[in-house]
Amino acid sequence: MKAPRRNTDRRLDFSTIDRRMALAFGLLILGLMLAVSLAIGWYVRTAAEREQNRLVTLTTQLLSDAVGRVSFSGQYQVQLLLDKIAREQSGIAYVRLIDTQGRIVADSHPLPNARTHLPSREFARLAPLLQAGAVPQIRLQTLEDGQPVREVSLAYRGGFNNEFQGIMQVGISGARQDTAMRDDLFYVAGLLGALLLAGILATLAVSRHFGRPVRQLAANMADQRHRLGEILDALGAGTWEWNLATNQVQVNQEWARISGYLGDAAQPITKENIQDQCHPDDVALFQHALDAHLSGQAAGYLCEYRILHPDGQTVWVLDSGQIVQRDDQGRPVRMAGARFDITDRRRAEQEFHQESERFRALAKASGTGVWEWDANTGHLWCSPEYFSMLGRDPADYADLPQQNLNAAWKALLHPDDRARATRSFSEYLASDLTSLYENEFRLAHADGSWIWVWSRGSTLRDAEGRPTSRTIGTHINVDALKQTENRLRESQERLQLISNNIPNCMVFQVDCGPSGASRRYTYVSEGVETLHGVQAAAVLQDPDLIRRQLNPADQAMIEAHERQCLENLDTFKVEVRATLPDGRQHWSLIVSSPRRLSNGHLVFDGIELDVTARKLREQEIERLNSSLEQRVQERTKTLRATLDRLRHTQDELLQSEKLASLGALVAGVSHELNTPIGNAVTVASTLVDTHRRFRRQTETGLTRSALAGYLEDVEEGGRIIERNLSRAAELIGSFKQLAADQASDQRRAFDLHSVVDEVIMAMQPAVRKTPIQLTSDVPPGLMMDSYPGPLGQVLMNLINNALIHAFEGRQSGNILLDLDLAKPAGSIVLIVQDDGCGIPEANLKRIFDPFFSTRLNQGGSGLGLHITHTLVTGLLGGRIRVDSTPQKGTRFTLTLPLRAPASPRHRPAR
Repeated sequence: MKAPRRNTDRRLDFSTIDRRMALAFGLLILGLMLAVSLAIGWYVRTAAEREQNRLVTLTTQLLSDAVGRVSFSGQYQVQLLLDKIAREQSGIAYVRLIDTQGRIVADSHPLPNARTHLPSREFARLAPLLQAGAVPQIRLQTLEDGQPVREVSLAYRGGFNNEFQGIMQVGISGARQDTAMRDDLFYVAGLLGALLLAGILATLAVSRHFGRPVRQLAANMADQRHRLGEILDALGAGTWEWNLATNQVQVNQEWARISGYLGDAAQPITKENIQDQCHPDDVALFQHALDAHLSGQAAGYLCEYRILHPDGQTVWVLDSGQIVQRDDQGRPVRMAGARFDITDRRRAEQEFHQESERFRALAKASGTGVWEWDANTGHLWCSPEYFSMLGRDPADYADLPQQNLNAAWKALLHPDDRARATRSFSEYLASDLTSLYENEFRLAHADGSWIWVWSRGSTLRDAEGRPTSRTIGTHINVDALKQTENRLRESQERLQLISNNIPNCMVFQVDCGPSGASRRYTYVSEGVETLHGVQAAAVLQDPDLIRRQLNPADQAMIEAHERQCLENLDTFKVEVRATLPDGRQHWSLIVSSPRRLSNGHLVFDGIELDVTARKLREQEIERLNSSLEQRVQERTKTLRATLDRLRHTQDELLQSEKLASLGALVAGVSHELNTPIGNAVTVASTLVDTHRRFRRQTETGLTRSALAGYLEDVEEGGRIIERNLSRAAELIGSFKQLAADQASDQRRAFDLHSVVDEVIMAMQPAVRKTPIQLTSDVPPGLMMDSYPGPLGQVLMNLINNALIHAFEGRQSGNILLDLDLAKPAGSIVLIVQDDGCGIPEANLKRIFDPFFSTRLNQGGSGLGLHITHTLVTGLLGGRIRVDSTPQKGTRFTLTLPLRAPASPRHRPAR
């Protein structure tokens, strides 16, 4: 709440009003007389000086002409002429001639120190006089004796060509004029003193006579000032006064409150303080408005800007003011004005602007045209969207008179809609104007088509609620809606036609009201006559006609389903029995789904199908099924036994494959061990023969050379036997581990590189019989916790499959075991690829199927890749993928976890 204004006005003290008024008027009269006298004296002196300057200039010009003519007689004659002029004219202080080089040719009163040349600075000032058309120079000088002199300088001409001969300076004494002016001023001052005394006495007498009215006038002025302060308080205006000379601003308390000053409002502040308080974005605006008024571009100062309070609050203010005092040169001296807090108004304007922008943006985004019609003036206004929605340029209609714009609207109407549209709007204007104007018509589009427009509007009302002459509304393009309505109507007609022609079927819609308590048919197809033997119109009038035909138990079931479905809006499907009016029994399948309409009502959309024939067949089938149940049970037992046999056969086949792998392993072992053991046997037999020869030599006589040869042969043979037996032991250990792994599903930690090497070693006997190269790029050090036996069997199956199928009819080939380094986290990607003939695309999807082989009649079982797929995806817990390109090779990609999942047979019991 605003604090009440303090009344700081004081009543004037009139105890000495008469004397003060007399003194004030006397001083005023004295000041006026002094001003008038000084003005008259200044004017007279100026006029005299102006006339004197004119006469001096004229005299000097005449003198310069005379000097120019005499200059032919020589410097001496010129000097005589100057001396004569100085003697005969007492008012001339000196006459001086200066040539074009600054040398003093002649001088009636020589300069001090007998100078013959002017100073360079002095001559530079006079040099412009030597140019054609130069104006004489006049200046005031003071001689050595203190005498004031008016010096006139001008150029003079002479000679045959009348050229510049030099510069002549004439000094004219002003002592007499100054003395006369001073005497006049003394006389005027005495006269003014007498007039002042008379004025003071007269004013004292008048003030005594008229003192009471003056006191009353002063009291009235004080009252008016008090009322003015109250008015300013009521307006919330803060007043200010700016002295441009001292740059101080005097403000009142309200101005200080608006501006956020907490100190004494009477304390002067400066214009810079006010500018510093401006919002940074508004400083230029404030300065521009102030400069515009100070420079005379604006009649007054008016500016709206933001100021920042010391507490950080931003306040909008309106500053207005005007220059109230200027100096003699017309420059502003004092400004006064007021400040208003317009924060609330600016906020309201900003909100209005935002709402207006939002409305324009909404109209533009939605393509809605806005129009306004004034019935009194026939003025029609349309927004740009009004025309752009018709594909037309709003600029084409910008210069049209409003009556022509109304005619343009009528011209855009469809011929079939023109009379109806204009009549509808006229009837609305002729009504009580309390309802909403709505109409639909077609307007011409720029592309030649017609679009449907929905026009809505209402008449504006004045402050008292009475209708005005202005009606405002919108035009919305509803062409798409009209097309949708037409398509919807056509769709409804087609749907109704289809629903009426579906045999043994009834399509319906039931309105259950807002709460779902009531039941009323809003649509029933003509199929109700076939299903229930009643007319569709009768069902629409009485919905119980159908419900009364239902079996009581089925009717209760339907009601329960409907209640439950209305709660969750779920679809329900039931089969019910009904007794038709002719006594026949009838089975129906009812499928219905609830939904809520825009008006809040719950409706069921559904279809009822005649399933009597199907129900009769089901009953017959049920009787047949009762007799077939025993046969099905017997057949089930037979199938279960067959399935057990198949599973047993599959296990036997899997074991056979394992045994086949072990057979290949045994063949590899025998082949690999043959060489080192054979070498060891040969060396051993050689050592036996050597020993026999040595024994015979010892019996006949042993020589040193024979002993040395024997020892050398034994040492070398022992080394060969040791090396071959170590190789055999190493091979036996590897084959033993591989055989143990393949013979069981033992889980252990192993190095993948070692398992791959063991597989390659086992496959070497089979590989050596072919021109195929088997290599591995699997690096060492990759540890896995898995099943090495099944993994080795998988690799052997893939290598053996490549040896059998990939290189048929080829003289060379390569099989590579590699590791993809870009593996997923926690797994490896092992690749077995060849550069053989590839797999046909038709077989790619079947290669992992059991018993699928392209060599079934040539010794192939068709289980190798099936077992591989089973081991990889089952026990090893991975994935296998095959990619093949004909004539370029096949690539098997195995993605295996580093830690295999627990096998069902190894999982701990719970």
